[in-house]
Amino acid sequence: MSKYQEKNFKNNKKSSNFNENNAKNIDFKKNLGQNFLFDTNLLKAIVRDGLVEKDDLVLEIGAGAGTLTKEISLVAKKVISFEIDKDLIERLTKLQNEQSNIEFKFQDFMDADVETLFDGKARVVANIPYYITTPIIFKLINSIHKFKSIMVLIQKEVADRFASSCGTKEYGITSVILQSIFDVSIPRIVKKECFTPMPKIDSAICLLVPHNRYKISSFDDFRNFVHLAFSMRRKTLVNNLKSKFEKEIVLKELKELGYGDSVRPEEINVENFIKLFEKLKNN
Repeated sequence: MSKYQEKNFKNNKKSSNFNENNAKNIDFKKNLGQNFLFDTNLLKAIVRDGLVEKDDLVLEIGAGAGTLTKEISLVAKKVISFEIDKDLIERLTKLQNEQSNIEFKFQDFMDADVETLFDGKARVVANIPYYITTPIIFKLINSIHKFKSIMVLIQKEVADRFASSCGTKEYGITSVILQSIFDVSIPRIVKKECFTPMPKIDSAICLLVPHNRYKISSFDDFRNFVHLAFSMRRKTLVNNLKSKFEKEIVLKELKELGYGDSVRPEEINVENFIKLFEKLKNN
């Protein structure tokens, strides 16, 4: 797992940078996973974690109360922000009138066409609801060429899985898939007390920076291969793959990579998963 710095923040309601009025008149919707941030220092730190610079175009998913949106707009060239909650339109429109480089889109991001959303490459900075984390991440992956980096504030347990190393209990399908195309790190822990309303668990900043370290002939096929490899976690990798590949061929290729017959999927690092996939794909 990547090492990360834990930066604890006191309860934001006790912070001198928290304005209680910011949270007034907001009907927080549990079904939308709404947990907002109001601490200015924390919001500014999150923008830094997202690597935002003055010439950047930033995509935000879930504007919420607009507090993070505003801090992004003070640094970036332009912000395109999605928000599905129509009750926040009046509040966010007022912010848009104050900050000319913000463009709000009041629609579900999952219905948006990322390819036509903007020219050039953008950065993603988003506080994503827990229940829709994985669908959003994989929607962004489908347009990875459009992004310089993707920074998401998500459930800490999920971030730990994304950044985990082989041999750990967190290491699995998403770890392998994400790390095959991203450098994954966790630069910051955000305690549950920092949110309004307060969730039950802590969150973490997860930073995904695209890399070209590995050559994968077909990413879609590789994703399917990884899913198959982890299909039954308690079984050996050979047993999981034998429904599609000849057992003797799998054993031969694993031996060449330095693994024994009983190796389990969580013991295979990302690079060797890719090597094994490329060796087996034509068999």
